Amino acid sequence: MTSPTGQTYTAKLNGGDAPMKGDPGVTSVSVKMLGKDTLEETDKRDGKVISVFKLTVAADGKTAKGVSEDKLADRTMKFAVVKQ
Repeated sequence: MTSPTGQTYTAKLNGGDAPMKGDPGVTSVSVKMLGKDTLEETDKRDGKVISVFKLTVAADGKTAKGVSEDKLADRTMKFAVVKQ
């Protein structure tokens, strides 16, 4: 993964933690598949889970629903994604 703001990581699906580069708040990331259509990314700081992001792609492949849980602030954000 590479973001426009400079964060990068290379992680194996269903593997262990991978180092996050370019983000002072996140030190490692793990990525796994939850079924055939849901991806989950867990962000950690010094081994402690700080956020969990889940993205579920609809059967049509054109839309997806996302949920981001901020564990530090105890907040959840939900959103929809549409392929253009």
